[in-house]
Amino acid sequence: MEFPKIKKSEYAVLMADSNTGVVLDIYFDIYYKSSNQIVYKVFSSLDEVEEFIKETLKQKENIEFIVYDNNENVVRFEQN
Repeated sequence: MEFPKIKKSEYAVLMADSNTGVVLDIYFDIYYKSSNQIVYKVFSSLDEVEEFIKETLKQKENIEFIVYDNNENVVRFEQN
């Protein structure tokens, strides 16, 4: 699971099951280390990230979101 190369103004979101901490891919399937699944969803602004989180939480339960900046610093963490 390699962190994506993103621009200074972009953000990468990693999702996990909030009950187990198991990482999910961008389709909300369990991530398996040996697969080619994509686990980081990239956005061009924090506003886009917030909208994605808001809409996802309307449809999914037990998801946590870890938002990273281009330096791999956590800038936001949210779970339901």
